[in-house]
Amino acid sequence: MKQISHYFLIGLLITTFQFVHNNVCAQSIFSSSKGTIGLTYGGLGSNDAIYSSDIIGGGDYASNGYYSIGITYLRPVTERIEFETGILFNKYSYIFSNASLGPDGPAPYEVLNTVIDIPVTIRWTFFKYFFLNGGLSLGIDTEKENHLDSQTGIGAIIGVGAKYDIKNTPIGVFVNPYSKIHSLIPFQKEGYHQRALESGFRFGVVYYMR
Repeated sequence: MKQISHYFLIGLLITTFQFVHNNVCAQSIFSSSKGTIGLTYGGLGSNDAIYSSDIIGGGDYASNGYYSIGITYLRPVTERIEFETGILFNKYSYIFSNASLGPDGPAPYEVLNTVIDIPVTIRWTFFKYFFLNGGLSLGIDTEKENHLDSQTGIGAIIGVGAKYDIKNTPIGVFVNPYSKIHSLIPFQKEGYHQRALESGFRFGVVYYMR
């Protein structure tokens, strides 16, 4: 069911981008100082959990996929710079294995983790349709019995993207390849704290408020 919903969302976004390709204008007539609000979906990438240094017998957390859904809000600061924030719900899956336990050790198994993010980033637009974005993110790890170290803390995001405004409508869309590290500054410091990494694509549909 989860895979079907992912394919549906991806198909919907691809269809939207195809529509935009035939109706895009150089600059939206609905651009407004009130900003934009929209929905985002992230995925199509990899996620890992790493230690800050090599740990003997610590095991390995290999990427097994993730998805992210959220609400975004962009507020213009200048003609080219926007402030972006919002809230994201992130679900991660890892395959945990520990070769140091030898052939009699447990078989690799799935580990799930859920983190809620509140990003605070800056978006800089260039060549009208492209942008760079980056900043910090407050992560809140919601797992009560967490196999990973807690990912609650301050993380960092960096990305590049493309955006289009649909002609004669208050609707815009964007795609944003990005990388993120969680718990760069953890609130619960462990001796060798794990940090979750992710790299993928974020898709968004936004509405220009008037």
